[in-house]
Amino acid sequence: MIQVVGHSNPDSDSICSALAAAEWLKVSRGEEAVAVSQGEITGETAFILNEAGVEAPVLCENVEDQKVWLVDFTDLGQGPEGLDKADIMGVIDHHRLGDLTTVNPLEMWIWPVGCSSTILFNLFRMENVKIERSVAVLMLGAIISDTVAFRSPTCTDKDREAAQQLAEEAGISLYDFADRLLRAKTNLDGLTIESLVDRDLKQYAINGANVVVGQVEIASFEQVEDKIEALDAELQARCEQKGFKLASLMLTDITTSTTRLLVKGEWAEKLKSDSDDRWVQMEDTLSRKKQAWPWMQKVLAA
Repeated sequence: MIQVVGHSNPDSDSICSALAAAEWLKVSRGEEAVAVSQGEITGETAFILNEAGVEAPVLCENVEDQKVWLVDFTDLGQGPEGLDKADIMGVIDHHRLGDLTTVNPLEMWIWPVGCSSTILFNLFRMENVKIERSVAVLMLGAIISDTVAFRSPTCTDKDREAAQQLAEEAGISLYDFADRLLRAKTNLDGLTIESLVDRDLKQYAINGANVVVGQVEIASFEQVEDKIEALDAELQARCEQKGFKLASLMLTDITTSTTRLLVKGEWAEKLKSDSDDRWVQMEDTLSRKKQAWPWMQKVLAA
């Protein structure tokens, strides 16, 4: 059995692409495959799964000596326990190549597009296999989520074309679905401070140290004004407990494309223009992958 797994603290692309990739392996390759998850799903992902009529993947355990396919990541620090001793058979990703290494040759599909599901849509087409409605909804939801309804600078024509065709195949209104999904994405009701920090938190290795960068997408900064101090305290605690040189959280207003980057840890001052700043203000910044992290990496590595 092949386990298909996305990154830790999974977002919608990580979950939906794992489910779609498992189906692709079954119908195109005749493989036995199952999607697994490295964490609980978000409210947005629950919305997509409900629309698709699909259950959430089971939680992933140690994958040592197991056959695995990876979706939406290639950094070991974002993988499950035992990944360095697993038989990694393939990768489907749209990020920069991480520090993953393998013993055996593998199949890799890495495209500079806005979402892993955009790659999967094209893989289904290349293999000339039918996309079931449930899988179409999963991939459509992932694309809308990752591209923030096509507003993100990571969005490409391939993402738009895939979304349009998937919406037609699923028999749903693209922009009505996108509107309802964004409402679910920016809904913070009932979420704890810890869960906000963990929401799509990714770990990176740089200069021999580990840093983490999370992101919470919101409709207005008013949603988080009363949470800043608690979020700062939680980020500082992560640094002290896990030895991170930097723990940071992007608070991204998707209506204005503005991000307030909260930073804590030994390297926090490297990113601030003034030590008295409460956060790093980043205008025209929606994407961690293409905008925030490349800048952070450059500054931290200097």
